[in-house]
Amino acid sequence: MSTSFNKKDITIANFLLYILGFFLIWEWLRPLEELTNTDNVIVFNLFLALSLLLAFLRVPSLLSGTIKTIYIIFILQYLYYEGSFLTFQWIQPFVTEFIDNLALVFNTSWPEMTNMFKSCLCFILLWLMAYLIDYWLIKRRKIFTFFLLTIIFITVLDTFTIYSANNAIIRTVIIGFTAMGMLTFFRINEKENVGNTRGSILRWMIPLFLCVIVSAGIGYLTPKADPIWPDPVPFIQTMGNKGGEDEGEGQGNGVHRVGYSVDDSRLGGDFIGDSSLVFVSEVEEPHYWKVETKDTYTGKGWVQSEESLKLSRDNFEVLDHGGDIPFVSFVEGESVKRTESESTVQFANAFSYLLYPLGVKEVSATNSYMEIESGNERGVFNGYVESYSVKYDVPEYSLNALTTADMEAFVRDNPDMANRYLQLPDSLPQRVQDLAADITKNDENVFAKVRAIETYFSANGFVYSQSNVAIPEGDEDYVDQFLFETKLGYCDNYSTSMVTLLRSIGIPSRWVKGFTEGEFVETDGEIRRYEVTNNNAHSWVEVYFPEVGWVSFEPTQGFSNANTYLNDVETDRNTESTETQTPEGQEQQPETPENKPEDPEQTMEPTSPATEGWRNYTTAAKENWQWIALVLVIIVVVGFTVYKFRYKWMPYYYIWKFKDIKDEGNFPKAYIVLLHLLEIAGLQKKEEITLREYAKQIDHIYSSKEMSQLTAKYEEYLYKGQIQKETWEELRELWENLIKKTTA
Repeated sequence: MSTSFNKKDITIANFLLYILGFFLIWEWLRPLEELTNTDNVIVFNLFLALSLLLAFLRVPSLLSGTIKTIYIIFILQYLYYEGSFLTFQWIQPFVTEFIDNLALVFNTSWPEMTNMFKSCLCFILLWLMAYLIDYWLIKRRKIFTFFLLTIIFITVLDTFTIYSANNAIIRTVIIGFTAMGMLTFFRINEKENVGNTRGSILRWMIPLFLCVIVSAGIGYLTPKADPIWPDPVPFIQTMGNKGGEDEGEGQGNGVHRVGYSVDDSRLGGDFIGDSSLVFVSEVEEPHYWKVETKDTYTGKGWVQSEESLKLSRDNFEVLDHGGDIPFVSFVEGESVKRTESESTVQFANAFSYLLYPLGVKEVSATNSYMEIESGNERGVFNGYVESYSVKYDVPEYSLNALTTADMEAFVRDNPDMANRYLQLPDSLPQRVQDLAADITKNDENVFAKVRAIETYFSANGFVYSQSNVAIPEGDEDYVDQFLFETKLGYCDNYSTSMVTLLRSIGIPSRWVKGFTEGEFVETDGEIRRYEVTNNNAHSWVEVYFPEVGWVSFEPTQGFSNANTYLNDVETDRNTESTETQTPEGQEQQPETPENKPEDPEQTMEPTSPATEGWRNYTTAAKENWQWIALVLVIIVVVGFTVYKFRYKWMPYYYIWKFKDIKDEGNFPKAYIVLLHLLEIAGLQKKEEITLREYAKQIDHIYSSKEMSQLTAKYEEYLYKGQIQKETWEELRELWENLIKKTTA
């Protein structure tokens, strides 16, 4: 017998709405781990759940705000500061860092904000989103706007990033339409003042839920036509990129236009050339032009470490009309013989960053105001600068000092530097470290090990390419993918891999980005003029040697960043001559792309005592636990049954899907489907065997020759890129017979 539609029913309904709201916001958080270097996303999920729970219990705003503030501070202290929360020793550095970051916000220096402050902003954002969900769901009884924004958000990420939103779209549609159906019911009830019973609620909700589930399932399972229009994303991306400081060489997703980029957190992907002129240089000898260095490899790309950001803040300098550059390239002493030289830069377009060679000492620029970031060795112009000149030391490195460097002692005595320049992500596959050890196993000194890794890429099947460059997905590591899977890429792949291999064997190194020397134009006396375009954007490697300093190395095929070495190694005849490093090549190849965040809105929320709300909830849950349990059991049973017996119904679905398809181009797709169904049936192909051997195994199991025939045609397609006409019509029966056998 049904009771009246009362407060207990409303409490249960509101609780379900809060759960739906939680899952809707969760879809905004899911991409964080995949698209950023954010760890511990669970702390944000817990904060969101806590915020919505406090809103559901109608905890007074003052108490609710206090609880959430304590949670935020506790998590920030736990993640970013040492010592116990109750010792309170973390308070002073926390307040100092918070104030420093507020200053960066007002100065619009957002990339320099620390991870602690970014996490704090994320908590505040979730606080506001939880308030908005409470406002829309409970007070306004509307959710369409937020639902639409969520759909737009995940579809944009799916289109323009490596985040795959296939499942996210389905989840969001189910959650959104279920919530909108429930809210529509309550709006009608409140507007018409209808005296509903619990039975009327179920008669509305159960068909609603089934309709949403069935509709989503049909939409997911039914065949989809191939796109009629070509993918517009590469065109949109390249239309927006005209070269200059905001472009990337091949980061992220799709096709990118070459050029210098600030954001290197996501490396990979194709790029297209851009011959737009960036600057003209006048030099005595050609050299690479640095813009910055980076020290933290994430497994997907490069970011600045906390130590780097802190160093930039603590040693902040401003140069007006130029001055001495504080970057220390070489150690004082006799291990590096230096010759002073000077180069000039004439910009063709606006460029925000100082370009300089290794060994820079001084910059001279009229009408310029420049901020020096010591952590990543970058100079940032405030305003447009037409031209400037730099004075720098051209080094001749002592081979004796390089070959006798005691790296173990240096690392032991300099833990701070070792932490920065030996950093590797915990997720780095062991086989990368094993490869580094194997490459250098026959080398006795550090310099020989570095050269062995530098030259490794030129003799082991690696190919320089600007297209078909893979992007690591999920848990894949960028370096591991390049070294063992693709062996195809451009400068970012080579330089990042070399740094990672060096660090794996305890050699401090860092990633450097900037431009190559460019295209030679003319000679004026002793001065040579070069034109440097976006095509010349490049990345390379610097290695630190004790008693010497930083030495540049070039692992990318076809490029040369020559060093000069003083041959003072002791032999029977002590000679003093110069020797120049090998490769050949000219120029060019670029950098990476960019990321961006999002941004919601608004304030806070009050209401009645927690005890009454909690009592109502527990009472209602006890009285209606059967319904709650029944819904959960039905969902679990249906889902489990569909999944458990997927090998029974999926073959017939695919037979139906390919039934009326006559195009030979669909045979490869059908063959892949067959492999997938065989895997579901427990006949998975082992990695170490070929397709032909696998086909023989399947034929032996099913006492037929169907798999071998299909495999022969598939291999023919792989080798020739096409199959003969009418082939699919002939093979369809074999394919269907074999698929039906997987249901046995």
